[in-house]
Amino acid sequence: MHDVKKAIIFANIAAIFLAIIKFTTWILTWSLAVLSSALDSLLDFFVSLFNLYVLKKSEKKFDENYNYGHWKIQWVWAVLEWAIVWFSGIMVIYFAIEKILSQSYISQVDISLYVMLFSICITGWLVFYLTQVSKQVKHLTLKADILHYKTDLITNFWIISGLLLIKITWFYILDTIIWIIIWWYILLSSKSIIMEWYHMLMDRKIDDQNIEQIVNIIHTTDKKITWYHFLKTRKSWNDTFVDFHLVFNNKITLLDAHSISDKIEYKIRQIIPDAVISIHLDPFDDSRNENARY
Repeated sequence: MHDVKKAIIFANIAAIFLAIIKFTTWILTWSLAVLSSALDSLLDFFVSLFNLYVLKKSEKKFDENYNYGHWKIQWVWAVLEWAIVWFSGIMVIYFAIEKILSQSYISQVDISLYVMLFSICITGWLVFYLTQVSKQVKHLTLKADILHYKTDLITNFWIISGLLLIKITWFYILDTIIWIIIWWYILLSSKSIIMEWYHMLMDRKIDDQNIEQIVNIIHTTDKKITWYHFLKTRKSWNDTFVDFHLVFNNKITLLDAHSISDKIEYKIRQIIPDAVISIHLDPFDDSRNENARY
C-alpha cells in the first residue's frame, strides 16, 4: 500500500505544478482552452490530495460505531468529485461569456502551445508511472486516478491541435469552440462517477455470468440439497456480497448441512475471491414466506 500512497503523492505534485504553469499562461494569453486545462489540473490536485485521505480512511477496519468498516467514504468522495467537475464547467462558461462580450481573444499562441506540449509530456509520464504501480498493486483509487489522467491526455491533445489551427488560420473563435468540445467531453465523462455512486447506493447485483456460476455450484455440489431461494448479490468496492437460502431434507443433521454449505462457500470463492457469503440453512422450502427473505 506504500506504493499506492507514493504514486498518489507524485500525482499531487505533478497536478499542482501543471496548474500553476497553466494559470500563469492563461493570464498571459487569455486562452479559454488553456484555462479549461488549468482548472482540470487544479481539480486533479484536489482529487489526488483527498485520495490520500480516502485511501487511509477506507482501509480502517470495522469499529464500534461502523461495524462494516469505513470503505464507503470513497463513494461520498465520488459524488463530491462529480460536483467539482460541474462547478469547474460553470466557471469556464462564465469566463467564456465574459470573453465573448468583451470581444477579447487569445494572444501569444506560441506560449500556449509550448505550455500544452510540456503538459502533455508530464501527463504522459505520470500515466505511465501510475500504470506500472497499478500492475503491482491493485487498487480502485489508483485506477480512478489513471483514468482521470488519461482523460487529461486526450483533452491536452485536442487543445494542442486547436492552438496549431489558430496559429495557421488565425481563426481565433476556435479557442472557444475547442473549449466547448473539451468541457462537453469532460462533463459527459463525469457521468460515470455519479452512475457508479448510484449503483452502489442501490445495491446493484453482480454480473449475470457470476450468478449463473453460483446457481450451478448450488445444483451440483450435493444431492442432499433439495432447492435454493432468495439468492441476492451486490457489489460494494472490493467485496462481493452473496446471500441465499439452502433447502435440505428435514432429516439431515446440522453438521452435514453445515459441511455442505462450507463446500459451496469454498467453490464460490474460487470464482469470486472477494465474496462475502451468507447462507441460511432451511429444513423446508419457505420461499413463499416473504418475511423469511430478510
